[in-house]
Amino acid sequence: MYGFTVQNPKIRALEIVINLTHLGQKTTFREDSFVYDEQRKIACVADGVTRDFLDGSVVSHDLNGMMKFLNEEYPNPSPAREAADICTKTFLETMSLNEANKRIWYYNLKNNLTETDYLAKDLAGCTAAGFLEDNGIINYSFIADSRIAIINNKRNLRFKTPDEGPHSEGKRLYLESRVQENGGWNNSQARIDIRRDYRNNPNNNYFSFGVLTGEKNAERYIETGMQPIRLGDYVLAFTDGITDIAFNRKNGIEVLNQDFYNVLNQDNPSALKRFCQKRVHAEGTLVVYKVE
Repeated sequence: MYGFTVQNPKIRALEIVINLTHLGQKTTFREDSFVYDEQRKIACVADGVTRDFLDGSVVSHDLNGMMKFLNEEYPNPSPAREAADICTKTFLETMSLNEANKRIWYYNLKNNLTETDYLAKDLAGCTAAGFLEDNGIINYSFIADSRIAIINNKRNLRFKTPDEGPHSEGKRLYLESRVQENGGWNNSQARIDIRRDYRNNPNNNYFSFGVLTGEKNAERYIETGMQPIRLGDYVLAFTDGITDIAFNRKNGIEVLNQDFYNVLNQDNPSALKRFCQKRVHAEGTLVVYKVE
């Protein structure tokens, strides 16, 4: 069992610049987290949900965004990363995303984030996926677009959890008319609408999506299940940054990227990390468990 997080080289370079120019201050843009315990055959990945800059403007990694990061206009440590770390550590301890959600709520309470403005003072939260292997059965849990997949030794994608995130096929939240009328994601009112009306809101008639923010309704979006595994299977837990690396879309259906499988099948963690590093858009995290 092994795991890693990869970042876009431009984002990583910005992180290095800030740490070189702000000696004594440790800054990281990593908002993913992962844990695994090979002996217990348990793993979890979490993707911290990026919040806005402290002035309420949308986070970007262009020149303007770079200057804001340099001027320390993004929370450090990142509440998104804190939530992701709480989630993975809690899953390793309790095997429960429900419990992780509760502990994230305590974090939000402690940091005065429960009275949210849905912008700079938004709730800390994350998406997540975790599994435990028990006597040839994978017991899994996931929420939103952090997911689980099982690939057999014949190059077949035998199982994967669905993408329940806001970008998923058939949802495409950011194309919804009310969001577009408010100017899209870069407009603060659109971000408020999405976070207030679509996140953890099962009463929304259009659709909604879940994030572990500590809100009770978030637990309604946690999905669980069991899948049998066989010798030679690869069990993957991954955040959304890995999805377009591991899978291609064919006629609207996700299929296994055979180039990804070829590297995965080498059983060389460093090679797979390099493969993903070259292709990641922003950030992605992957844990691999091979059934032997």
